Amino acid sequence: MRWKDFLHFQRGSKIAVILLLLLIVLTLLLNAVLSYRSSSEIILRQNDSLIQAFEEFRSTLKVREPSFTNSEQREGERIYSGNDPREEYVERRGTAGKTDLRDEEARDGRDAGTYYKPFPVSEKLTAGETISLNESDTTRWKMIPGIGSTYASRIVKYRELLGGYVRKEQLLEVYGMDNERYTLISSYIEPEGHCRKLQVNSAAFSELLRHPYLNYKQVKVIVNLRQRKGNIVSINELAMLDEFTSDDIWRLEPYLAF
Repeated sequence: MRWKDFLHFQRGSKIAVILLLLLIVLTLLLNAVLSYRSSSEIILRQNDSLIQAFEEFRSTLKVREPSFTNSEQREGERIYSGNDPREEYVERRGTAGKTDLRDEEARDGRDAGTYYKPFPVSEKLTAGETISLNESDTTRWKMIPGIGSTYASRIVKYRELLGGYVRKEQLLEVYGMDNERYTLISSYIEPEGHCRKLQVNSAAFSELLRHPYLNYKQVKVIVNLRQRKGNIVSINELAMLDEFTSDDIWRLEPYLAF
């Protein structure tokens, strides 16, 4: 059977099918026209209501324009000297408080044409002044010339990981610290030898691994040695292990307790 056989109708049937199709098309067109007219009326009605509400709101407003003289308008301008980028400019309107403001400027010995409040500048240490290596917080560290918020935060965080600085030279281990900056700040730092001890025989694996001077292999061999022979007596036992170099032992000795 060919596909044309499915479209074969008798003469009377063909007329009925054509009329039915025409009726469907006309119905769709009529429905589309009615829907468009209905949506347009809704939009127009909504727009009319919004416009009417806006007009009523605007009619209730009473705008008062301030009347200033030429001198008062000049007082209302922003006053900014433009000499210092740290200046904070202020705005003065009308004559209210003008006399008090000028009196205050006269008392401070400033020109009445410039009125500003400078931003506070952090105080820096002078030659001969020092801060504590282990007791100073980030605020104190920022008082050293050449140390800002970023370096102060890094120095304090690394100190907490170590358990305290033993020597000033350990500041060179802080991320971003170079010899030039260390030379600049070292004279402002008072060294201290006090630090927090790490209990080798009782500390957990994670606690030992948290220390910057111990790596994973070294911590693992310490734990295995404790399990095999018991408590470690001194750092000399660690010095005999291949995982520890002489430099490692020298750096670790102030921080380990047995």
